[in-house]
Amino acid sequence: MGIPVVNYSPESTWEFGAAAQGYFRLPNQERTSIVQLDGTYSLNRQWYINAQGNLYFGRKKHTSQPYTTLHNSAPHSWQLQFRAGYSNRPATYYGTYHDSHFANQGNTNIGMLRKGTPYQLQRGYLNIQAPIYVGKHIAVGPMADILIAQFNIQDTYSTVHPLVQVALGAIAQYDSRDNVFYPTKGIFAKLSAAAAYTNRIEIPAGQQATINGLLSADFRHYIPLPCDLVFAWQFKAQMMLSEYDISYLTLYPMLPRLGGQDGIRGINSDMFRDDIMMALQAELRIPIWSIFRAAVFAGIGDVYDYHNWHWEVPKVGYGLGLRATINKAKVNIRFDVARSNVDPRWNNINAYSFYLTATEAF
Repeated sequence: MGIPVVNYSPESTWEFGAAAQGYFRLPNQERTSIVQLDGTYSLNRQWYINAQGNLYFGRKKHTSQPYTTLHNSAPHSWQLQFRAGYSNRPATYYGTYHDSHFANQGNTNIGMLRKGTPYQLQRGYLNIQAPIYVGKHIAVGPMADILIAQFNIQDTYSTVHPLVQVALGAIAQYDSRDNVFYPTKGIFAKLSAAAAYTNRIEIPAGQQATINGLLSADFRHYIPLPCDLVFAWQFKAQMMLSEYDISYLTLYPMLPRLGGQDGIRGINSDMFRDDIMMALQAELRIPIWSIFRAAVFAGIGDVYDYHNWHWEVPKVGYGLGLRATINKAKVNIRFDVARSNVDPRWNNINAYSFYLTATEAF
């Protein structure tokens, strides 16, 4: 299948593109695999291309065959998840949230961070995960992640040397959802931990920074309600931990961030970055007629400095959405309208954001 992709947000204006997706079942598998290629170009001269997939391999368990026989005659089921892409986009450097906190207090030395500073970012990435099922719903396995980024902040520093990060780690997940693309019941939980090496970059103070810990958690719960309603909620956290007080300028592209079309919708995904991100979002999914459904959603979250924790009023995004089911795998075309409680002085971000894409936010 192929579908158009259209997004609007104040930081990128209108963004147009397309996505091609294939759905299939590999031999002896009950789970549906997916491969996707997508890309967009915005009126702000931003563009990206991305390829990703989720493939299920191995042999499903037959109830008529003893487990010991199955265990000796066929490999366990396993999953290959991959994501690779490249983007080239002008964006805005707002500093980390810790810096932003002080900028809002009127610190004139970094007052420029309130409105942000333009920069150009080129970014390539590759992520591979291979969980192996050790039970009906439980899987564990290795992961690898490579990130290459280069950016130039105008009126602040010359071009930053290319940043390269290589991470190796492991994941553990539990998945009892009745459908991968539009679940109506079940639980999905995933934890990952990795040790990451970042090429040594001289930061303004003359120190060196090497990231040594990446942690993430994703928990989702889907609850069926009367009249075919579904209540879904997700808790998500990402952490980048280092013995150093990280140079936010040189490592800015890889810091955990809040918001975006699959995060807290209505919040600029470039604006809030720091060592730690935590977010909670929920949706009420409502059947309308035939292939059409509606959604009411809201999310709350924030980012924090691991070395100098500050508690502030959390960021909130909320809105309405419309869904149209387009195939037997229950994949939806998703249209969402959202806004947030972020202070309008921040680049006039307190405005509506629009998202037209495929698959659910979570």
